[in-house]
Amino acid sequence: MVRHIGIRHRVKQTVKGEAHPTQVAIRKGEKAIRLLNLKTDEDELDFVVGRFPTRWRVADPDEDFSGIFPRHVRRRKKRGSEEFEIVIPRENSYEGFQKGDIVTMALGGSGDKLAYASSRQAEKIGAEVLRIPPFVLMERRETYGCKKDDPEEDARILAELVHKNPVLFYSVTIRDRRLILVRETYRARVRAMKARITCQQRLRQRLIGKIFCSEDGLYPEGAIEDLFKAEKANDEELRLHVKKEKALIKELKKALENLDIYTKLFKPIEGCGPVLAAPLISEICDIRRFETAAKLKAFCGVHVLPDGRFPRQRKGEETGWEDQRQALVLLGKQFNYRPNSFWGKKLLEIKRGFRRRHPEVVIVNAKKRYTDGHILKMALWRTLTKFVEWLFREWWRLEREHQRKTDKTAA
Repeated sequence: MVRHIGIRHRVKQTVKGEAHPTQVAIRKGEKAIRLLNLKTDEDELDFVVGRFPTRWRVADPDEDFSGIFPRHVRRRKKRGSEEFEIVIPRENSYEGFQKGDIVTMALGGSGDKLAYASSRQAEKIGAEVLRIPPFVLMERRETYGCKKDDPEEDARILAELVHKNPVLFYSVTIRDRRLILVRETYRARVRAMKARITCQQRLRQRLIGKIFCSEDGLYPEGAIEDLFKAEKANDEELRLHVKKEKALIKELKKALENLDIYTKLFKPIEGCGPVLAAPLISEICDIRRFETAAKLKAFCGVHVLPDGRFPRQRKGEETGWEDQRQALVLLGKQFNYRPNSFWGKKLLEIKRGFRRRHPEVVIVNAKKRYTDGHILKMALWRTLTKFVEWLFREWWRLEREHQRKTDKTAA
């Protein structure tokens, strides 16, 4: 009998130390739904390979543990005693993916890595992994007695929903795994870059401290940068950070070249190479998460507020669109540097339109408005908004083409 499994992935522990296990709901026929909590990343991997223990027993003193994962052999205190005993999983107590299972998760978020591993395992054992856009899941929550913004019962809802209405879900294919790989590789590269910058800062501060706190006297004027270059060239730790970052950049470029979203949409754009495309692809990740172009624009921070202004990030405020908006700003500069490119011409056209509407510089609240710099800035934001609208349409077109091919192959 086919089992329908709903998974609500969660980060296992909050910054306050609260436990947030991944929730799993298993529906088999008309039987009551079984609920499991996966408390660690290892628990998730155990579930994927069908070796997640659900019941335990005390091991015999001379028992052979060779057929048991070492992490499943545990010590615990005896009840009412300070002594310890060894416990192992009971026979036939393992839970996890099985042949014929239909596993469901929400698109995007922290569950991408689990979706990747699940999809890969599903291909091996003859199961299926499906994902649903978060806005569709949110609309269905009220049907199951939950509030729209309350995800607490999502695992149970997913298990029920895929049984009753499977057309709401998308299959996770190798193409989706390639997209997840780009995202994970990009994040690893960012971490490596930050580690390299931190190492450089430590090296510089250590050098300055040695110079100022030397008993032999101060440094020759203007020599700090020369000394810093020599320190960087000879520091083994920094060399390792640079080597790691270069390797990840190479890995990221390779991952992008295997992704049609990059080769068909981003690569043909003049000035948009892997460095600019990677953060946009990684943050958007899956266009099926966004129902409309307006939602994608808001996610990227290029939407318009009710008063006609673009949103602005204030000090200490988290907006959620910092990385993707920064990438778009850098992309806009490339448009400006390439006036003969498609988007460069679009920028000039929008710029001329603004200048026609505002031919003269005016003073508003003691500030100059509609200067050449102001007009350029306005035109850049408008161009980037148009770019995100274009990206929404074209990315969705690729998804529909891929879905048609997948349906045709399945038929």
